[in-house]
Amino acid sequence: MKKSHLVGTLFMILLGFASWGVTDEQVTEEVYIIARERELLGFSAIRNRWVIQSLRSGEKIIELKYGGHVGVAVSQLRVFGFSALTTTWAEEKLMVGESVVKMDARGNVGAVITNLRALGFGAKNGRWTVEPFRLK
Repeated sequence: MKKSHLVGTLFMILLGFASWGVTDEQVTEEVYIIARERELLGFSAIRNRWVIQSLRSGEKIIELKYGGHVGVAVSQLRVFGFSALTTTWAEEKLMVGESVVKMDARGNVGAVITNLRALGFGAKNGRWTVEPFRLK
């Protein structure tokens, strides 16, 4: 299987978990994220509160997405996840030579696929789960 096909398949599987087991549940928009020069701000409409995540000196947000209860942001150094349910930020460091291929956020799931790993963020527990790709 080609690497690009594998990445696309894994991405769809991760996003499929956003609706897995909750076919009747509608997840409303409860999250908003703003990137500023030295910080990320995540807003939880559920808790009616802003939560700040500081950025390092020189760190810049490259891309961010949010929807439902979850938000995801990527800098050149780290991947961030925000949960509107737990009102927490969680981060994972990017490895040397790692680059983001795809990312999305919807429902209760945030996903970031890199050239080296699949990262899934769950809004219900506010944590990342990371699965490295196997070398062929």
